[in-house]
Amino acid sequence: MATATKELDRLVEESTYVFKATVTQLNASNEPSVRPGPGLIVAHVDEAFRASPSVRASGLRGRDVTIQLSGGAPALGDKLLVFANEWLYGVQIALREVAHHKATAQAEKEVEELVERLPIRHLEARLDGAVLVVDGEVESIGPSPVPDGFSLRSPNYQLAVVRVVSTLKGNRGERVDVLFPTNPAPPWRNAPRLKEHQNAVFLLRHETALKAPPQFFTALDPDDVQSRETLSKIRSLLKP
Repeated sequence: MATATKELDRLVEESTYVFKATVTQLNASNEPSVRPGPGLIVAHVDEAFRASPSVRASGLRGRDVTIQLSGGAPALGDKLLVFANEWLYGVQIALREVAHHKATAQAEKEVEELVERLPIRHLEARLDGAVLVVDGEVESIGPSPVPDGFSLRSPNYQLAVVRVVSTLKGNRGERVDVLFPTNPAPPWRNAPRLKEHQNAVFLLRHETALKAPPQFFTALDPDDVQSRETLSKIRSLLKP
């Protein structure tokens, strides 16, 4: 990967907002809770490649946003590729910039391709870190036998017993004990909720939040429970 592409790749990884924008105001803000001043610009989003799940790229495209710059100030009318993270979401969106680059056709194409590849890269990372990957069916759901702590941040685990149809990574018997959180608050909000008779590919790790015995596994990332339609793709990603 060329040096410039490596830099763009790093910025895409570090940023929840990636977009092409035109600078419309300097030392300015369109978000009432952010006072205008040096280091701030307002920019019109011409094209959005990535945004937070609450906004989505389609909701960012065409908006004017306030950006707190991380480096040198651009000029009025400059077209930029902006890499940023959320700062405030009030009447308007205010973002903290990670970096910006001059928008060129080549850089824009590279960024678009890098963003499109993010889901597969995330899946690859989850597969790499998984202790066990199995194709299976949830046979039963019941109370967790592991003490939960009873705090507001407890996972409130339930226990899913998964019957293993085939093992894609690791070594396990005919059944696997998977603890899954039911607490809707962070950090458990986006974890998969397993259901009886659910057929899926499970990317499993040892439970760590409660330091449960090693026979208990978890699947805490949305990508950790995959449709069985992804079996061939997962097998190909697991090949050495």
